[in-house]
Amino acid sequence: MLAWQAVGYGSPKDCLRLVSVPLPEPGTGELRLRVGAASLNPIDFKLLRGELRRVQALSFPVTLGFDASGIVDAVGPGASQFKLGDRVFVRASRDTLGAFAQYTVQPEAFVAMSPVRTSVVGAASLPLVALTTVQGLVDRAQARPGQRILIHAGSGGLGSFAIQYARWLGLQVDSTTSSRNVERVRAHGAHDVIAYDREDYAGRGRVYDIVFDTLGGGHTLKAFRVLKPGGCVVSVAGPPDREMIAKFGRNLVVRTVMQLMSRRVHAAARAGNARYFRYLTESNGAQLQAIAHLVDSGEVRPVVDRVFDFSDAVAAFDYLMSGHAQGKVILDMELRPVEE
Repeated sequence: MLAWQAVGYGSPKDCLRLVSVPLPEPGTGELRLRVGAASLNPIDFKLLRGELRRVQALSFPVTLGFDASGIVDAVGPGASQFKLGDRVFVRASRDTLGAFAQYTVQPEAFVAMSPVRTSVVGAASLPLVALTTVQGLVDRAQARPGQRILIHAGSGGLGSFAIQYARWLGLQVDSTTSSRNVERVRAHGAHDVIAYDREDYAGRGRVYDIVFDTLGGGHTLKAFRVLKPGGCVVSVAGPPDREMIAKFGRNLVVRTVMQLMSRRVHAAARAGNARYFRYLTESNGAQLQAIAHLVDSGEVRPVVDRVFDFSDAVAAFDYLMSGHAQGKVILDMELRPVEE
């Protein structure tokens, strides 16, 4: 089979290769999927560039990719929830990377039946952004109807899904974006859209129960300025929280660096009696199945910007890294057959 493999740390152009590799066989409790489409996420290029090597060092060569949709092609011993031919989607774990290939093997606990009311491309766009949203807003922030939330980057892949899901939870949703994308973000369901190139969200006098920080950098610390006392900041890009430091700071040097990175954020959280979570998304088939039901009921929908042929993965990476994507970027295996 063909797979896009990284041969080292660096840019997609320099380090990605389309290579022929053996067809993987499913082990106990695993499924092999024939991939119909795969979704790119910022974590993919961050891994490739080595930005996350303290958290997840790669061993080369390695097939990248977290999000995939496709057909169950083989069932391993002990796997009983799916059968050959089932249309499924999956978010791989850090240990089971491999969506950017014609086939991938994943534990069946990570897999769910695809939504009926969307295409293979739409299904591939959902896993990581959906799980990140659920695990941030529900599992950590414990969002309740009527609360007010600020979601950054509402026109991006994660923000566009998070807005829809927050609305379904009954939250009052504000979101930031550029002025040219205000109407797009409003169409996703945001009650109020703040154009960051025209207005500073921290200067409006509005405070929030939850801030969903998808940007990191100075925005993480700034979140506490617009947070109600006792509120919650959930971040996918900010400094480590205490749980992350305990998990990954196993040697003194790494732990000290992580503590220094987080010092100001933790001080801000203490001052506001706030909760702060910086988390890594976990694979969870049951949560994905719940998302599939929401898609089929019309409560949320996939937001896809551009679809690239599987052979054009480098161009797809370049487009995602440009920062111009207004939704998810997809590799479609079925646009043009690729021969080994």
